[in-house]
Amino acid sequence: MDQGSVYDICFDADGDKFIVNDLRKDGMRAVVKWKAMDGSGRVGQCADTDGAFNAPKVCDYDFKEGPQNYVLFTGFIQDGPRGAAQFISYAYTGYISAK
Repeated sequence: MDQGSVYDICFDADGDKFIVNDLRKDGMRAVVKWKAMDGSGRVGQCADTDGAFNAPKVCDYDFKEGPQNYVLFTGFIQDGPRGAAQFISYAYTGYISAK
């Protein structure tokens, strides 16, 4: 199954925001998990927990700006906050733009 038929994920570098959208009514949550590659060691995740076909979840972060700084992120679905990850996406790179 194609990730795009289950969930969408993206990173908005201008606002340091992750956007995740659940696209399938299956009782699962859509999640984007990230790691900041800016020297901070920060990691986190953003989950769309209000069901499929609602507004996407937007998680706003403040990453350290710099020409070499970026975030690595992947998406997946899971059953609750501790469920096993399913339909795991490729790892993506989002470059943090200077403001």
